[in-house]
Amino acid sequence: MYFLQSAYRLAAVLSVILLSGCASSLPDQGPLQRFSDAIRSYDNTLTKSEREAAITDLKQEKDRQEAQVKQVKSTPKTN
Repeated sequence: MYFLQSAYRLAAVLSVILLSGCASSLPDQGPLQRFSDAIRSYDNTLTKSEREAAITDLKQEKDRQEAQVKQVKSTPKTN
């Protein structure tokens, strides 16, 4: 019985020590940023002209790939 009591006390003391160590590593900059606000900042990484250029490049690449697929399909197969 004495062993169980000392085991509970040891577990309580260790948990307090571990939690106090974690609490000291928290940032002192105030409240943490909400997840949705953190994700929202990634939405505006490109300027409008950069975004339009990226879309144009993607469309051109898609058209090139489609033309390549059509060319491969129209080529007669030799066995």
